[in-house]
Amino acid sequence: MRSNKLHETETTADETPALTTNVVDFSSTLRELRQSVDPLMVRQRAAHRDNLGNTRMVDYVEWHTVADILDEHAANWEHTVKDIRQIGDIVAVTVAITIDGVTREGIGTGRSGSETGIKKAEHDALKRAAVKFGVARELYKREFETLEPVDAFAPAEPTDARPVSDPIARSLGDMVTAKQLGMIRAISREGGLDAAAECFAKFGCTVDELSKRAASEMIDHLQGLQRGSQAAAMPMRRAG
Repeated sequence: MRSNKLHETETTADETPALTTNVVDFSSTLRELRQSVDPLMVRQRAAHRDNLGNTRMVDYVEWHTVADILDEHAANWEHTVKDIRQIGDIVAVTVAITIDGVTREGIGTGRSGSETGIKKAEHDALKRAAVKFGVARELYKREFETLEPVDAFAPAEPTDARPVSDPIARSLGDMVTAKQLGMIRAISREGGLDAAAECFAKFGCTVDELSKRAASEMIDHLQGLQRGSQAAAMPMRRAG
């Protein structure tokens, strides 16, 4: 019987440089995608009101600007609509973007009763998936920096004592608020927690799908984890 070892060795030797080159090319692509967006392409919209009642504005880019950036720096990118889910009066769309074999997903929402709302959901999902490759990431960072500072030990908004039986929002008005999302991200960042993993383990859904009440419970949950980790890190006092 003939041995295939020589053939296997040759194949491995041929494939290794290609794999290395692909990794190098992907790293170079990420560096290009993470460049700052042209200020002329940046738009503004109202985000929320602060404690003084002033409207806070945030910067953002249109979906077609994101597509242009991807076309310029990652010509082989492709996107796929992975899921479309109606939640009461809203529709949640999951979009996956693949670049050089690496896939990252984003979720967008819009009103389910109109074609415009469905398109908005897909466009938002596209932008959020692109952010995970670095596109316009500095704008998203800036958006959450405009949110009010979060005291990790401050009590969350009052909630019903009963456990949340249905954590997913069933209407646009019941969706997790921008302030709650900001608190979840801030507590997770400060406590070194994985909010997405904790949310899926506790509620079986993504953070973006939470209702306001479930989001408040999620904040309580993360604050409890943060307190626990900080208490564990404190040095033990010896008895005098």
